Amino acid sequence: MKDDSILPPPPAKIFLVGIGGIGVSGLAQLLASRGYHVAGSDRGLKDQGKEQLYEDLKSQGVILYPQDGSGPIAEKPDAIVISTAVESDNPDLLANPDIPVIHRAAALAQTIDKIDAPQIAIAGSCGKTSVTGWIAQALQAIDYNVLMINGGYALDDEKPGFPGNAKLCQNPDFIVVEVDESDKSLSAFHPDYAVLLNVGNDHYGQDELCQVFADFLAQASKGIAILDSLKGLAGIQGKTIVKFAEQPQENAIAPSNFSSSADGIRFDTAQFGTIHSSQTGFYSAINACAVLATLKLVAPNTPNDKLAQAIAAFSGIRQRFEIIGKASNGTVVVNDYAHNPEKLNAAIQAAQLRFGSPIAAIFQPHGFKPLGFMRKALVEALKSCLSPDDLLVMLPVFYAGGTASFSPTSDQVAEELKQQGINAIAKTRDETAKLLKQQPFNVALVMGARDASLRTWSKILAEQ
Repeated sequence: MKDDSILPPPPAKIFLVGIGGIGVSGLAQLLASRGYHVAGSDRGLKDQGKEQLYEDLKSQGVILYPQDGSGPIAEKPDAIVISTAVESDNPDLLANPDIPVIHRAAALAQTIDKIDAPQIAIAGSCGKTSVTGWIAQALQAIDYNVLMINGGYALDDEKPGFPGNAKLCQNPDFIVVEVDESDKSLSAFHPDYAVLLNVGNDHYGQDELCQVFADFLAQASKGIAILDSLKGLAGIQGKTIVKFAEQPQENAIAPSNFSSSADGIRFDTAQFGTIHSSQTGFYSAINACAVLATLKLVAPNTPNDKLAQAIAAFSGIRQRFEIIGKASNGTVVVNDYAHNPEKLNAAIQAAQLRFGSPIAAIFQPHGFKPLGFMRKALVEALKSCLSPDDLLVMLPVFYAGGTASFSPTSDQVAEELKQQGINAIAKTRDETAKLLKQQPFNVALVMGARDASLRTWSKILAEQ
């Protein structure tokens, strides 16, 4: 494998390994729209739940191959793009070791660097996909042309041939991208404006993660929108700063008088008056304040009332507290991408606020390593939000292939949670479906990341 970090200019041939991934598929669409010949492979070409994504990619001119080494041989690409998840013994890398290999984040950063428009990069442990889509939609609502590459499918951008994780534009006024701390690939980006939402603990220790984010903030050239409690991080000096907060305080945009209803949320801000949104949960109010802070940072001359109205333009992100339907016994089924302790806690609280207990909180861990890393934090996160009437169901750990320890298991973690007083059980999907059919809940909240079939299964639950 030849290591080369320079993406050749269009109309070069680019081959993307793991093209079914949310980040890689977004990049594929961007490259195709910019004049590249794009092809790619995925070991999950026949995975349940991704059929439409692959059809959308093909409709944009992307050529798809099985991940068996045949693609690079047939295409003879000028460069191969991979994500961190792709291992060195992947058949597509072994097929022709002389082809330059570029990381997905580097390829995305280099592509947007060639476009004459200010960049807004959104980082944080929780909420960055929703905020990325929200910023892009709000900017569009105040009459800016926007190019967006996101880590989720924005409902506002889903249309025939386009799955929603890329808002494509040839001459954008702004470029909005989600950047990832999990593999530290956010270091590839040097945006004009950086947004930092929060710092969790699902990938690294707190000190290491704070340093990762501080280094990212230092690479922003013009300004930063940041959670007030993180204002002490290094990297923000000498830049324009707009702060947002979880509770009202001086010099920060924050929600007060929060309320929730079947139509969404409503809250007040000192700077923008009353804000309405169709989104769910108090965390969405904080996300909205992050969006307002970003809008104030990048469009300071836009009247505040117009910025407030733009917040209502956002419809949401697929699998971000997405209400799927209602089962015949009255159980509402919601699908959410929550996959770390903070996100699980926020999603459960949002479900309780909107629907009330009892809740069936169904969680599929997205890997053995992440489950092991969050093992202790799960206890406090779940004890603080689950009521005695609620039930936590741990589904088997999602295994996408590759190297894994296969430990801890969901059974082991469920037993540990049970010993801590949490009403927790480990069940398969079939067992869970049978349980939900026999025992109605106000809501069945299906949570987990990386596995597209979770959303399909949620639809099955809603239809039973």
